[in-house]
Amino acid sequence: MIHLTDTHTHTWYSNDAHCNMEEVCRAAWEGGLSAVAITDHFEYKKDGVPSPYYLLRVEGRTAELARVKARWEGRLEVLRGVEIGQPHWNAAHSRAVAASGDYDMVIGSLHDLRPGRSIYTDYDYSKAEVRDEMYRQFFEEAREMVRVADFDTFGHYDYPIRKMEGYVEPTLTPWKAYALPFLKELAESGRALEVNTVGQRRWMGCVGGEQWVLEAFRQYGGRYVTVGTDAHYAQHVGIHVREAYEAMRAAGFDKVTIYRQRKPVQLSI
Repeated sequence: MIHLTDTHTHTWYSNDAHCNMEEVCRAAWEGGLSAVAITDHFEYKKDGVPSPYYLLRVEGRTAELARVKARWEGRLEVLRGVEIGQPHWNAAHSRAVAASGDYDMVIGSLHDLRPGRSIYTDYDYSKAEVRDEMYRQFFEEAREMVRVADFDTFGHYDYPIRKMEGYVEPTLTPWKAYALPFLKELAESGRALEVNTVGQRRWMGCVGGEQWVLEAFRQYGGRYVTVGTDAHYAQHVGIHVREAYEAMRAAGFDKVTIYRQRKPVQLSI
């Protein structure tokens, strides 16, 4: 039996999303998913200060999630998650956040790099030297995250390529020397690597699960791979999960991972 899962979705409790939890769950159910995780953003900004958007809505978010979990019980497994951006910028606080709230899973992501530069807006990717320096720092900070932060899966390792259209091919191969030490440390830590499907619906034309990346992660001892759409609209929930599974199988994985109460659970693909 194939278990279709999406463990990276956002609702209006993230400041850049455009759907509610009920809409996410309905889209997941209509798409044939067996499990969906709602993982709204918790971001650390410059100097390690947490963004107030998430904190101001914790009570409402918790209550709404309880309602949709009860409403969909028996039809769809709804997992409580969070995506923590730059957790290493305030390691003690982010560990406390990850340990609070009875989360099923925690995604660790990099959206910004020190000293607080947005990967999306603050780099001139037309310059090869800028791309190279950005990815060198990206994977250095990713390794620091592995060492000091508490998270279950590393989100969208190919995130910067989203903004490089016209300048590069949709591959991390030019930065392989930076990526491999990170993949090794992530695998040895026992955490998961996320295959993100955003690339399939954007200019890259493929899911973020390059075969050499997944093969290296597996060869280093990595056991767990999660799949997420990074949906910010309900219509993107569960989209291209099958393509992600194809990439995983090609690299030697036959299970997808979800998390229940921060424990990995492997399901057949």
